[in-house]
Amino acid sequence: MSTGSMVMNDKRIDDHTSHAIAAAQLRGEAKAEGLSTRLVVWSVAEELEGLGLEPDIREISRRYNAGETRIPSWMRQREAR
Repeated sequence: MSTGSMVMNDKRIDDHTSHAIAAAQLRGEAKAEGLSTRLVVWSVAEELEGLGLEPDIREISRRYNAGETRIPSWMRQREAR
């Protein structure tokens, strides 16, 4: 279950670590600029691992909406008409 943090951590994250996480996120986004959201997720996760932190892939994916967009069937039927 996700705790809302991009890293797996049982303890409260201090300010220094919080700033490092934000910087890692920005570096990961910059490295994957123009690529698919899935690659952005993995790039951010790689940056977090580089800090010695365990990334929460589910939470990162949720934040970047990395899953495929699913159009409800009733909308697909309407578009087909």
